[in-house]
Amino acid sequence: MKETQDLTKMEFLIKLNDNIVVQRFFNVKGYNETAKNSMELYEYMKTVSAYIEGYLKDKSLDYMTENAELIMNDPSVMNTSKTDGPEWFYIYVKMGEQTICHRGFDAKVYPPKARYTVDIRPEIKTILKSLTDIFSGENFSTTYMNYQLAW
Repeated sequence: MKETQDLTKMEFLIKLNDNIVVQRFFNVKGYNETAKNSMELYEYMKTVSAYIEGYLKDKSLDYMTENAELIMNDPSVMNTSKTDGPEWFYIYVKMGEQTICHRGFDAKVYPPKARYTVDIRPEIKTILKSLTDIFSGENFSTTYMNYQLAW
């Protein structure tokens, strides 16, 4: 008879303001609650955020290089936007309605052609696997500068 192990359903979500860019659900076997307050999760989410920002920077450079003449003749090409207010990318890891981890960065520093066409599908499998490994792991770093992150 197979031994069943509890699965915890989690969600990885990227939004541009209130618009969903990426939404994936994943299961974690042997969820370790200490992981949500660990330096390992914090550092990994910082890495994911840096990856997406690098991706957007590369897309921006490609767009600006391909359209250099148009941009020089009409700089307003770079100012077009679907919103008048601020735009932010938000990255979440959730368990049900509870937000476990959240990061955000300014989206308006990237041209509209870059920020409205984010495609990180090739990296999603790696991101979800890493998150699964973190949430099912053991031996976490839970102190930072003499502060206890988990109790």
